[in-house]
Amino acid sequence: MSDRERADAVLEHVAVLAFLYYPGIEADDPSYSLDEDIDWCLARLDDVSDAERGRIAELFARAIRDPTATREELFTALAELDGVLVADDHE
Repeated sequence: MSDRERADAVLEHVAVLAFLYYPGIEADDPSYSLDEDIDWCLARLDDVSDAERGRIAELFARAIRDPTATREELFTALAELDGVLVADDHE
């Protein structure tokens, strides 16, 4: 799988979570955790510094909450992580 395909797979994970997310989901579903959703996406990253992982995690959170406002920034950040996306063991 190429880096581009892996970046696309991560973006697909974020897109699914963004599709399911809505304001107030935490109140409607007490078992919901945005942090768990972010961890699910982060599990596809490898060999990323803690600072970079934190930046990407914040972008995931923003993209899940408001995909339209964040999608370009997230895509660019993932493209900059050339070579650090891992294979698809976390689908």
